[in-house]
Order: sequence, then structure tokens, then C-alpha cells
Amino acid sequence: MQRKPGRPRALTVDVIAQAALDDGVDTFSMPSVARRLGVAHSGLYRYVTDRDDLMVEALTRAYAAATWPDADLPWEELLREIGNTIWRACDEFPGLDRASQHSRKLSPVVLRHMEDYVSSLQAQGFLAEDAAVAVEFAIFLALDCSSQMHRLDQPTEADCPTSPALTVDDVDEVRHCELYARKLDIVLAGLAARRI
Repeated sequence: MQRKPGRPRALTVDVIAQAALDDGVDTFSMPSVARRLGVAHSGLYRYVTDRDDLMVEALTRAYAAATWPDADLPWEELLREIGNTIWRACDEFPGLDRASQHSRKLSPVVLRHMEDYVSSLQAQGFLAEDAAVAVEFAIFLALDCSSQMHRLDQPTEADCPTSPALTVDDVDEVRHCELYARKLDIVLAGLAARRI
């Protein structure tokens, strides 16, 4: 949706990042964001250095809007809830999964939460290295499965069960969510054996 001609709104990094999210966090361009805001795209460079910088700002805004789990949860529940947070964020901001995977740096919001979660896992009997791998795995597994789910072609009618209650889209989503849960279960079982 293009803005009507007239006085452009006051630009801030936050306004520009929201425009990038609205345009599609994995597909926006500097000119498309500028058009959305009704400004010349050269004006955006007063606030962000380049597209990569704007992508990090947009990712940060998206992840800041997420409801992250409390770090005091029991470790297995915590890792599951971290993944659920990522899934919900990817549903709310289409393209977030792919943009996060291709961004040159992690959002500071994600890094802050990762630090808290790693500390929590350490306090629950994990080595620092194992805790860091576990938290990173929970985040990136959810991003990867979400990205795959959106990237793959839709299954054919032959792939669907005969139940009329499920559509082709439902089957695709169920398959990928089950695959995600299975992968996470395997890792959690392995982590349980590594607690000290």
C-alpha cells in the first residue's frame, strides 16, 4: 500500500524498520521501503547504513514483539517454549525465518534472551558449552523447519489422508510440525544424558 502524496511522516529507525516488516522482511528493498513511506530512498541512509543494517533493525523489532518464555522454566520446557516463541514470531511476520537465516548478525534481542537461557541451563546442571548449543539449536531448528514448511511446494491431493477435515495445507503443516517435534525430542533426550 503506497502512502498518499503530501508531507512525509517523520522518519525514525523504528518507523523504517516497521515499513520493512510490512513490506516483507525477507524480500524488502530500500526503494520499496521508501515508496511505502512516501520518501526518497536516499533519505533512508540517514538512519540505516544499508539493507543489511535495516534487516537487523527489522528482525530486532519482530523479535522484540514476541513473548519470550521465562528463563526460570525447567530446562526441557524452556527449550520447547523457545522453539514455540520462534514459530509464533515466524507466523506473525512472514519471511522472518528466512531473513533470520540470511542475516549477517543476530538480533540483539535474541542474543539477550540467549544469554539468559544459557545461564538458566547452566544453573540446571549443564556445561556452558552444552547449554549454548541447546539454546541455539532450539532457535535455529524452529527457524529451519518454519522456512522449509513455507518453501516447499504444496503436497498433491494424493499425499493427503482421506479425512475431509484436513486440507492439503493442513497436512503440509502437520508434517513439518511433527518433524520439528521429533528432531527436538531426539536432541532433548541426548541433552538429558549430558546433565552433570
